Amino acid sequence: MPNCASDELVQAFVEDRLPAGERADLESHLGDCDACCALVARVTEAWFAQRDEGRAEKPAELAAGARVGPYTIVAFAGRGGMGDVYRARDPRLGRDVAIKVLPARFAGDADRRGRARLEALATGRVVHPNAVTVFDAGTHDGVPYLVTEWLTGTTLQERLARGKLPIAQVRRIGAQLARALGAAHDRGVIHRDLKPGNVFLGADGSCKILDFGVARLVASLEEPRPETATEPGTQVGTVGYMSPEQIRGEEVDPRTDLFALGAVLHEMITGQKPFGGRSLIERMTATLRDEPPPCGGELERIVARCLAKSPADRFQSAHDLAFHLETTSGAAQAPQAAEVAAPPSPRPRRLLRALGLGALLAAGIAAASFHVGRRTAIHPAPAEPPTYRAITFARGQILAARYSNDGHTVVYGASWDGGPPQLYTTRTELPGTKPLGIQADVRAISARGELAMLLDPQFFESATPSGTLARMRLGAGAPRAVLEHVFEADWSPSGDELAAVSKTGTRYRLEYPIGTIRYEGEAWPSHIRVAPDGRRVALLLHRDPKDDMGSVAILDGNGPPRELSRGWTSTRGLAFGPGGKEIWFTAARTGAQYALYAVDEDGRERLIDRIAGSMLLHDVAADGRALIERRDHRAALYAGEGGSERDLTWSDSSFLTGMSADGRTLLYAEEDASEGPDYGAYLRTADGAPPVRLGDGTPVDLAPDGRWAAIRRAGPPDTLALVPTGAGTARALSIAPLATLFDGRFFPDGRHLLLRGIAGAGHLPRLWVHDLDASAPRPITAEGVAPIAAISPDGDRIAAVGADGTMHLYGARGEDRGEVPGRFPDHIAIGFHHDGASVYLRTRSIPVHVRRVHLTSGAVTEHLALPSGGPRPGLASIMTLFLSADGRSYAYCTSETLSRLYIVEGLK
Repeated sequence: MPNCASDELVQAFVEDRLPAGERADLESHLGDCDACCALVARVTEAWFAQRDEGRAEKPAELAAGARVGPYTIVAFAGRGGMGDVYRARDPRLGRDVAIKVLPARFAGDADRRGRARLEALATGRVVHPNAVTVFDAGTHDGVPYLVTEWLTGTTLQERLARGKLPIAQVRRIGAQLARALGAAHDRGVIHRDLKPGNVFLGADGSCKILDFGVARLVASLEEPRPETATEPGTQVGTVGYMSPEQIRGEEVDPRTDLFALGAVLHEMITGQKPFGGRSLIERMTATLRDEPPPCGGELERIVARCLAKSPADRFQSAHDLAFHLETTSGAAQAPQAAEVAAPPSPRPRRLLRALGLGALLAAGIAAASFHVGRRTAIHPAPAEPPTYRAITFARGQILAARYSNDGHTVVYGASWDGGPPQLYTTRTELPGTKPLGIQADVRAISARGELAMLLDPQFFESATPSGTLARMRLGAGAPRAVLEHVFEADWSPSGDELAAVSKTGTRYRLEYPIGTIRYEGEAWPSHIRVAPDGRRVALLLHRDPKDDMGSVAILDGNGPPRELSRGWTSTRGLAFGPGGKEIWFTAARTGAQYALYAVDEDGRERLIDRIAGSMLLHDVAADGRALIERRDHRAALYAGEGGSERDLTWSDSSFLTGMSADGRTLLYAEEDASEGPDYGAYLRTADGAPPVRLGDGTPVDLAPDGRWAAIRRAGPPDTLALVPTGAGTARALSIAPLATLFDGRFFPDGRHLLLRGIAGAGHLPRLWVHDLDASAPRPITAEGVAPIAAISPDGDRIAAVGADGTMHLYGARGEDRGEVPGRFPDHIAIGFHHDGASVYLRTRSIPVHVRRVHLTSGAVTEHLALPSGGPRPGLASIMTLFLSADGRSYAYCTSETLSRLYIVEGLK
């Protein structure tokens, strides 16, 4: 038998239908052919599993009204491979839930019990709006059960029974599934059985991934891999969606899920499975050997890459796949002439993969655009849309990027793969990046080729780092320090002078040239650019230093900034357009999905371009080519205890503002576009239960008894209200004379608030105490003294670290209670220990160290380092951080950005 066995021969062999002679020939061949031997083993295992499943007896169902733990069974809902699903009622919270119970006939099966435990562990680790939410897990009469949210809608499998889906819906569902898989992979969970039956389409238009019953926890994470996790050589998954490595019983990684998602995408587009056949063997063989039929349109290339036989040829992360799905128009039509690929390159495939799609574009091998925007009626779209050509390909965050004076060199700062910020340079004509070997971020390049940079940039509350301003000739010499605590800088057109934004205490200062103050105040000026005339300075102005809500402004002379465009809920990125007559900037009216706009000095605005996702402008060359970052930003929320963390991010825009003393309840703001310009205040338990929306506004703090939350609405002037967390009526609080409120904390008695804020124009921030029964807050510190503070358990003392690193103690009325021995520069007080004798401090930059300081002796004890798994790609800062009173539980929110830098041509 010189050739490998045919599909029909293997199928007959497995089903024991071969004549004795043919069977002997095949057995002899199997002894010499590892490929056929492995295939027969996989098919045999799948065939017997399918046969046994069909023979299984129907287990007895739980009756309506039966109790499973605290839950009451309402009705039987369905049956899956890992358990029976019931609709049940949680009488404690008055909500319906879904309960998956391991059938009683498997109660004595250790492997089944172990896999049920694994499903609970895996599903509980994945917190994402597009993954089913786990509420609880337990045992009932010795049988494991899992409690999740009850969903209303249908499965994708049921929807596909009616035919293929519209391309726009395919793209939207695919991107949501990719984001959910990315969240799972980030937490070390591989699904391994993604298929239409495990995708739920909600009645509200959402989709969710179900059934992590065969998921695997990546062994390299801190949690040990359960002994019941399926080992290599054991087949799991569903034929038709399984990757080739799954069929062969090889080790799998997150790219296996991307193959399955590619199969699901293909089926949504065409209405047909990519690897068909009448039997298991035919479908498995097609997956191993055949190319899927083309699905057509711009999604074809994405689907084909997902379905590559080798994992190395697929997308390397679910986040990258989501990016491509979100940034393609998805039109179901043949590619245009400009999109047709050139003949294959003679370079080895491994080199093509290393360069990536963007590098191929740069080398002229293909051309494409992810432009999906529309111009306004005043400025109609040109015949040729702008083209976006990627010039960075590593995983992490772009900090800032600038063109050189000739427009052919780009210098940028970036933090790749969780490492520190570094400077890089690349030529615009050729792919490839060269590190400069300096831990810094670029701010400007002069006409003479001199860099202005921030050395050792550090993040804290804002997404803009600060550091020491230095200057250096590009390609020669070493940096020379100029000014400390700088956020922004730019060169004059001649390259002789620098403009810079620095901060002292709570006040920002814009100097141009350095030594001449052009602006000083509490509002935060960002992204400054000196105009081509050398006199004016354009900037973004943010009223709240913790919030990028702001306006586009210009400094004409020595007066205050003149606002040209206002009302933006989020804005970052600014440069003068070609010719210097317009200011180009990226901003959003709601949420943080930026588009590119222009405004002239008379305040006339226009939309330049919009893409799927968020964009950020870095620079504009003299010929109009723009440096634009396509970014995937996440304000993430985590809660942990004992080294184990849970990702509680709800919609990638969760900003933590408070936590109960026992660490069980979290107060946070949601800032995505659906919340509107005032954001939304939410309450959520640390065990992962769905959040409760309290109302519009930014939450300030949770009352000690948990019955009320203080919520701020942005002004001017800002307003404050007490909102009930349960039944009740909101109560407005007068905080006049405060006009701007930064944050606040309840005193232990629940009747007083410690506030940080400003009384209005011409005043400086200070600390205030507000008696909720009084008519107005009263100041307790001098103007300009407004450190982040912690309140003692008895409410008698306030601890705060000043700008000089000294920890001061104040009485509740502002009286001086002395200083704590020692110095704690760049530390912030985050809470008292419950004994009242020590205070927890945190550092600002990554990794964040939490230290316990004894108030009498000043002795320091290391308590915690975050994030628990160490730095990760895209993590810029830990913004807010809270500890429980006993110090055991904690919660924090992060600023995380994954980005890619593009050169954009054709913008008008």
